[in-house]
Amino acid sequence: MGCVPAKNLWPDWCCMQRPMRRQSRRMVSQLTRVTNFSELEVKQWYRLFLKDCPEGILGEERFVTFFCNFYKRGDFEKKKALATQIFRTFDRDGSGSVDFREFLCGMSALLRGTTAQRLRWAFNMYDLDRNGSLSRDELLNVLKLMYELQLTRRFDPDDAEEIRRAESHLEMMTEQIFQALDEDRDGQLQMREFVEGFKRNPSLLRLNSVEMTT
Repeated sequence: MGCVPAKNLWPDWCCMQRPMRRQSRRMVSQLTRVTNFSELEVKQWYRLFLKDCPEGILGEERFVTFFCNFYKRGDFEKKKALATQIFRTFDRDGSGSVDFREFLCGMSALLRGTTAQRLRWAFNMYDLDRNGSLSRDELLNVLKLMYELQLTRRFDPDDAEEIRRAESHLEMMTEQIFQALDEDRDGQLQMREFVEGFKRNPSLLRLNSVEMTT
């Protein structure tokens, strides 16, 4: 009656709950080993994740809606494009949904990761077609989306002159990045070139107010 299982069903209900609890403990233990979070922090993240996603997965549409609602100003289609790419960076298996493991591994790289881990995450976000290499257009397109989103928090989103200056600056910086990192001059950045290049040239990590690894 109520939320309490009927007496004759209690053994079956207990048997169902025990594997679920063991599975959760095993997952927490594994994520404590592979992320930069403590066991307590993993448990806290898990509770928060389940609060927002009680079914245990975060769908792309839900993430995009949350992201666009959080950033009130700015062009909706551009916000949606950036949110979609961020989501797909978390969704490493390309399933169209993010489970807790994918979510926490991504957050670990972003919040607690080494420079190399954050750069690898950034590379995956800029790699729009997921082919394992980065073109000038891919890098520039994502940087423009990020920059315009930041501008809308400080300026009028319709300030065309400010946006034009920002885009010109980003085009120049994109060219400088490729000049510094594209070792074989093939017009594409591989993961190794991207990560090792930025580690050798830390001054390139910041594009005005745009942080390359956030």
